[in-house]
Amino acid sequence: RRSASRLLGLLKEPGLVDLLLGRVKHKEVIKFHADKGYWILPAGNRTQNPSDLLGSARMKSFVADCKQAFDLVVIDTPPAGPVVDPAIISQLCDTIVLVVRWAVTGREMVKSAAQQLSGQQKIAGVVFNQVDDRQIPKYGKHAYYYGARHYKNYYSD
Repeated sequence: RRSASRLLGLLKEPGLVDLLLGRVKHKEVIKFHADKGYWILPAGNRTQNPSDLLGSARMKSFVADCKQAFDLVVIDTPPAGPVVDPAIISQLCDTIVLVVRWAVTGREMVKSAAQQLSGQQKIAGVVFNQVDDRQIPKYGKHAYYYGARHYKNYYSD
């Protein structure tokens, strides 16, 4: 769905799909964001067979090259479950972080995703997004949670 590319204003830029199809070279599509201090590869054009491209030898080679060139490589995938793409990508990753929508995604869905992706026990942890601070007290006095207000002194925009 190319949401990360959309969010970063790179929706119409060539990217991973174009690279894997051999239409562009990696130096043409990996962009450096000086103000944020990171490199990004947009999704690129749509394709009818993303699973085939992600499982290709070209993708394996590209990820291996990125691991050599960068200190940290983060690969954002669609949600596990509805499509096979995350399972394919997980084979190329050293570790996995599951992102779970808090109070919406069911436990069985999380368990299924973890089982689908943990073939080599590479899951480092779970990150909850869209957490509602007002709902935290319903988990009782023993709930353990640090909201954004607890970290304001440690992180800045």
